[in-house]
Amino acid sequence: PFAQTSHCTIQQTLLSQLLFEARYVGSKGTVLPRNIEANPAVFGPGATSGNADRRRIHANCPAVGNCDFTHVAQLTYASNSTYHAAQFSLSRRFEKGWSFNTSYWLSKTIDYLSAMNLGGASARPLAGENDIAQNPFNLRAERGPSLFDSRHRFVASGSYAIPGPRAGNRLARLAFTGWQSNVIAVLYSATPFTVFDTTNVSLQGSHPPISGFSGSRPDAIANPNDGPRSVSQWLPRSAFRRLNPLTEAGQFGNAGRNIARGPGSATVDFSLLKSFPAGEGRSLQFRAEAFNALNRANFSVPISDLNSANFGRILEAAPARLLQFGIKFLF
Repeated sequence: PFAQTSHCTIQQTLLSQLLFEARYVGSKGTVLPRNIEANPAVFGPGATSGNADRRRIHANCPAVGNCDFTHVAQLTYASNSTYHAAQFSLSRRFEKGWSFNTSYWLSKTIDYLSAMNLGGASARPLAGENDIAQNPFNLRAERGPSLFDSRHRFVASGSYAIPGPRAGNRLARLAFTGWQSNVIAVLYSATPFTVFDTTNVSLQGSHPPISGFSGSRPDAIANPNDGPRSVSQWLPRSAFRRLNPLTEAGQFGNAGRNIARGPGSATVDFSLLKSFPAGEGRSLQFRAEAFNALNRANFSVPISDLNSANFGRILEAAPARLLQFGIKFLF
């Protein structure tokens, strides 16, 4: 595998303290690895889920007895990826007690497989995606947005040295001088996921590395991202049509990989710290930190198995607000 990258940056200083940057960043990955089923089953008259191993193209089955080959997992280098982004940032260096850095990215990333790169040879689907293509005879149909494709991303961070009293008694200056506050805000738009159907309508054979999970997908008959966008029903079941396992056996659904989008995310982390002198060259630092300080509910992607009674429901979320206090001895 190899990657080709390109970028172009324009910088401009504003008001002597601000730095504005505009960038284009592109990347192309070529001959990337992926797992394939090198011995897929061929559908034909009399095909059932029970005789899938005897229908494999390289099974070499005798009239009676065991076949020479069943499943064959092959690592092949026949995939690629692309990434394009417009990135903008505005920053102020630390001066007179404060600084900040903001950035906004508009990006798009496309590949043929993300699960392997995120979790190795996946033992379970990641957001509905697993290592095996729905149709082993048509790998090109797996091209789609990456699992981590978030079109919009905004990050802002800042630091502020809180001014304390310059007069008054020594104890008051010690208690209220030297405090520093920091904030980090991260907002990004929804990432995609794949709607799949664990009913093995295509009657493909098992693939032990991801045994128990089918790569089958339904037909898409409407835009799944039109709503209703609620926790109890994030996307409508009516946007998809399940293939009939009797009348449409051996067929593959037309729904693409990662065509649905989950909820976006927004978190604000805040910290407050102060260092107290503790002798020559030593200090005692107190830290108070709040993660997801606004206690916003950042939901995970919904259940994407069309065969599940909970299809479209969101059952998980990122952690709620977390408060943390600590003392660090520096020497």
